[in-house]
Amino acid sequence: MSFSADLAKFPSATSVTMNSEGGSATTNLQQGLAKQWVYFDMASTTAVDSFNTSSLTDSAVGKYYANINNDFANTSYVVNYSGNAYAGDSFPASPTCIAKLNYLTDGIQTGVYDIVVYAGSALVDGKYNYLIAHGDLA
Repeated sequence: MSFSADLAKFPSATSVTMNSEGGSATTNLQQGLAKQWVYFDMASTTAVDSFNTSSLTDSAVGKYYANINNDFANTSYVVNYSGNAYAGDSFPASPTCIAKLNYLTDGIQTGVYDIVVYAGSALVDGKYNYLIAHGDLA
């Protein structure tokens, strides 16, 4: 019997708890998994690779929307970003990017979130962008 076959026996509503690496605590398998992620180059609106991401929307320089296939259950999900501002063959003066959720004009939503990416004080279209979201799916 394979591990995936064993996991397939669990109904989707079943909570799977496992021992932690050190064995002194337990962790809930469903709660610990990333529910959406995407790796993309801002020069295009297509993902290099992704999970549970239906599309990306370029709204302006340094501004993107990540559209989610299966919505989150509520707006209490968490998004993390990492990336750099390398664009083509040159780096801007501040090559490290930071991003923030810009919160859509309609407020936080369960099926889409937006980010803005800065290098220094300028909005930039970075080459290497990584987003990952954790939360409960609907």
